[in-house]
Amino acid sequence: MQDTHPVTFDEVTARLLALARQNGGRVTAAQVESDERLARDHMLTSAAARALASSTNIFSFDETDDGRSWFPFSGLIVNQLRAVDV
Repeated sequence: MQDTHPVTFDEVTARLLALARQNGGRVTAAQVESDERLARDHMLTSAAARALASSTNIFSFDETDDGRSWFPFSGLIVNQLRAVDV
């Protein structure tokens, strides 16, 4: 059975961060665009990605020929440095 409840901004943001955590701090457009829940609402997912990219510890990146269709960046990198690591 497919989950059809509406996706919220907070859920999309949490999912983007979870994907990044699962992949060593990096999530690519290909991963986002192939994720069923994130691909359900392109505008909402893109808005969440832009909001994350404007935050202090998350950076967007662009590569040529990344094959993305609708995600605004080639990917996001989450800086996972903690105060104890510095």
